[in-house]
Amino acid sequence: MPAQGDETGDLDALTWAAREVGRPLHLVHRLDRPVGGLMVFAKTPQKAAEWTRRFQKGAVRKRYVAVTEPTLYPAFGELRHYLQKDSKRHRAKLLYKPTPGAGVAVLRYQVLAEKNNRSLAQIELETGRFHQIRAQLSEVGSPIVGDVKYGYPPPAPDPQAIALWAYQLDQWHYLPPTTHPYWQGWPLEKLLQ
Repeated sequence: MPAQGDETGDLDALTWAAREVGRPLHLVHRLDRPVGGLMVFAKTPQKAAEWTRRFQKGAVRKRYVAVTEPTLYPAFGELRHYLQKDSKRHRAKLLYKPTPGAGVAVLRYQVLAEKNNRSLAQIELETGRFHQIRAQLSEVGSPIVGDVKYGYPPPAPDPQAIALWAYQLDQWHYLPPTTHPYWQGWPLEKLLQ
């Protein structure tokens, strides 16, 4: 589901969560529609502003897990690009030099396991740009499984999701469901070590 209301009119996470708790909420950390995992909602505008400042300062640890194909090489590293949002195509454009309208995008990754030309990678964001992880992994030749928009060959194994999961925000952890085909058979417990 989308993080907040969009042109589709589909039920969004913000509306759903507000109904569940019986009060208005404020979205602090959003995820792309096909991405699963943790999001942050605040009860007050003041708390939302506090969380937003923490995110902007890089004071919130944000970790993701992804399954990529082919395997990421080398097995660990840092990716640094300049990212520009293309609103017409709803995609991120990566650049290799500073450009007006482009912000720096930095992530670190480590491959935790490999099988069948796929890798299970832990990703830690230093910045939080539009479609950053999806675009950067695709740029280095290892797109996220199911992410047809960023280079995974169609058809996607699950047209509603990609193999990208926000599993840690600050002290909170929530691992992907091992019953989903994207996550079956991977050593997800390594994420908590």
